[in-house]
Amino acid sequence: MLNAIGKSFIALLLIASLHAQAQMPISTETYHATLDMQGQQLGFQLELEITANSSEAYAPLNFTLVNGVEQIAGEVIKRNDSFVCIMPVFNTEIVFVGDNHLQEIHGRWYDHSRQGNYFLPFKATQISQDEKRYRYFKQLTAPKANISGTFAVAFNDGESTDNTVGIFEQKNNYLTGTFLTTTGDYRFLEGEVSGDKFYLSAFDGSHAFIFQGKIISNDSIIGVFYSGIHYLSLFNGKRDANAKLPDESKLTFLKPGYDKISFSFPDENGKMVSLDDAKFSNKAVIVTITGSWCPNCMDESSYLSEVEDKYKKQGLEIIALSFERKTDPETFAWSINKVRTHFGTDFTYLNAGLPKTAGDALPMLNKVMGFPTMILLDRNHQVVAIHTGFSGPATGKLFLDFQTKFEEELSRALK
Repeated sequence: MLNAIGKSFIALLLIASLHAQAQMPISTETYHATLDMQGQQLGFQLELEITANSSEAYAPLNFTLVNGVEQIAGEVIKRNDSFVCIMPVFNTEIVFVGDNHLQEIHGRWYDHSRQGNYFLPFKATQISQDEKRYRYFKQLTAPKANISGTFAVAFNDGESTDNTVGIFEQKNNYLTGTFLTTTGDYRFLEGEVSGDKFYLSAFDGSHAFIFQGKIISNDSIIGVFYSGIHYLSLFNGKRDANAKLPDESKLTFLKPGYDKISFSFPDENGKMVSLDDAKFSNKAVIVTITGSWCPNCMDESSYLSEVEDKYKKQGLEIIALSFERKTDPETFAWSINKVRTHFGTDFTYLNAGLPKTAGDALPMLNKVMGFPTMILLDRNHQVVAIHTGFSGPATGKLFLDFQTKFEEELSRALK
């Protein structure tokens, strides 16, 4: 006869068996997904890890957004009658429903960091393995030209012109690349070339970008840039192997009459924090002007988390002046704790205000051109360097060059 312990053990096995039957892993499915914006469709790849219960009702557990070599993974939860893809960092989500086997799904992508009900219609269809690279053209024709290389690209939205650098890599019809700007890069772009047309796009959970272009020749391109539902700009580019941006270390600087920066802002608990606090005494400090809504800022956070691990014991502190789209204490704490958890940072995060107030919040700077802006201070809190923008991993060698330069500056600041 079984004793009480044996009976309990069998009961646990039965419960585990029933649970396994109720939630059986099926597969990871690939989808061709689109966001509808300004009359265009932003194409991207979506992967869902799908399970089925004993009644054969299918349900997703996890998702992955694919942008070229970048993969952004997160959890899918059930909310009422819908499934929700929760973005790991940004205050955004995809809410969707689908057929019983989730072969066709549709819904909306919401950006809750923006004012109002900001959303884009979303839909996705399961595709076969050999269609994984497909974003725009189901049927491809031979490319008119190969635009691999470096281009000087000007964007004009009717009010101003932004001179950028386009870096592209084209392999037959497959196209990847990014655009470098004075405030950062457009991150990992992926798309196709078919005939004289090309598309590049990125959807990272926060920014929705489409670059729809026409190839004039190997050395010339034109096109239209769409960002979400709120921005449109024309662009034209000319091949230029020597194209480069202004020196990002000379764009933002202290105004005459100032030799230091100063500030006092509350942390997530409401405690006022300044550089005069004992925590920062005789410490080198990185002050980053950032925001949890900003993808380039998140690239910077990923890098600075590594810097923090490497140099904290040598006397480094990092302060994130977080300019959020919603600054009430509860939302601020939720936003920065999401970033802190995802990147494993131990930064001091301060509620510095709305993005549009960054210049007023730091009047000793000539201007705050964009997010992020990073200020490096030595142990006496003298300014060693100020870097405007952040060229992240999508820029390849430029990102590696920046790391070398910055860590040389940091070593001097720590002496």
